[in-house]
Amino acid sequence: MVPRLSFEELTDSSDLVVSGSIIRSWAAWDSGHKYIWTHYEISVASAPKGKTASTVEFAEPGGTLGGVAHAIAGSVSYRPGEQVVVFLQKMPNGYLRTTGWGQGKYSLDSAGRVHGSALRAAEVVGLRQPSRASTSLETLDGMSLRDLALRVSARVRGTAPTAGGAK
Repeated sequence: MVPRLSFEELTDSSDLVVSGSIIRSWAAWDSGHKYIWTHYEISVASAPKGKTASTVEFAEPGGTLGGVAHAIAGSVSYRPGEQVVVFLQKMPNGYLRTTGWGQGKYSLDSAGRVHGSALRAAEVVGLRQPSRASTSLETLDGMSLRDLALRVSARVRGTAPTAGGAK
């Protein structure tokens, strides 16, 4: 079970928000050789939050390496060539990881619209009553990449989104 995040919580708790194409993936042990993590590299097309280079590496727990498999329920996966918007949060081990499990992954369709299909990978539950000012992540589904980027940038600046920022 994963606590349900609002758009505001997702954006505020992310260190980096980027869109682009997944270039490659590979599995590796963590520094203590205790857990396997699957690492991904994304070619960055835009970054509505945070400063970044032309590529960013991030990782998700689990993977297969040398005949050993670690499976983590609800862990998010990506595939090379996939076009995504990803909200990333720095973990205590130093890795960037998708914020809120699947809540921070949005696939891009050919029309440049975002879809949060990764939410189905884990059970997302509301642990508290949302405030009136919070925005459900479901409202982002089908939004244009441009409008999502404007909404993220406005949240980072602490201003209301501009016209056209709604679905």
